[in-house]
Amino acid sequence: MPWESTPSSSSSISKKSSIKPNDKVVIFGATGGVGQLVTKKLSARDGKNYQLTIAARDAARAKETLDNENIDVVELNLVGDNKATDTELQNAMKGATGIVVSVGTTAFPTKRWEGGNNPKAIDMEAVTRIANAARSVETVRRMVLLTSVGVNRTNQMPFLILNLFGVLDAKRAGEDAVKSAANEAGFSYSIVRPGRLVGGPYTNLDLAKLFQIEGGAENGVNLAQGDELLGDCKRDACAEAVVQCLENESCVDLEFSLVSNEDKALTDDGWTSAFSSMPRL
Repeated sequence: MPWESTPSSSSSISKKSSIKPNDKVVIFGATGGVGQLVTKKLSARDGKNYQLTIAARDAARAKETLDNENIDVVELNLVGDNKATDTELQNAMKGATGIVVSVGTTAFPTKRWEGGNNPKAIDMEAVTRIANAARSVETVRRMVLLTSVGVNRTNQMPFLILNLFGVLDAKRAGEDAVKSAANEAGFSYSIVRPGRLVGGPYTNLDLAKLFQIEGGAENGVNLAQGDELLGDCKRDACAEAVVQCLENESCVDLEFSLVSNEDKALTDDGWTSAFSSMPRL
């Protein structure tokens, strides 16, 4: 396969290889529910010693939320008059092999939209700028973008309502930007489209938070290529999917939806089988 390492050298690493021990991973959106879990999972991977860098709007809040002195925090604002320059974005990613983009805001107008923090600014414009900046970072091999089910079904219920203020349109535009950057620069992309996120940590003002809905099962998930599924997805299971997209050699240039089920958590081999069975678009 074109993304596999060449056999000529055991130390050879292709442009689309998975991240390796001691690699640098940059996470955008690490203070969100899934982002927190992705960060914790990466930092806890036995023997990996990943060098984690968090790009956060409020560095002090990020440090307090994540409570891990081994994580480097870079203060970068993605929206507003003082948003980071392209050079600042590239500097934050310098030397990174993995990029995780788990940013977002509410689908409907709330206080979180203040300061320009709306879906168009976050899910389209900010994601596009991150993707374009990554084109110039030669070390990048994997980029994982977290979006949502429904991006390709905006004319169907319930997504027709969810998209009233354009959140799914914005997410789809962000996806397109990531795929374009990956195709041009040669690194691998993964688009992760979870169902409605449930389970802690609760960071958004939604019904799942209001009623503390756990939903799903422990970590079992159904995966399907493209945008086909409908249901709830536990945040922990979603975070594991993101980490697998970074670490699993079989996850190359994939876009898939996932929802929680009542099965046991997938093993690494189970993730490999699921990724390998998906056709590349």
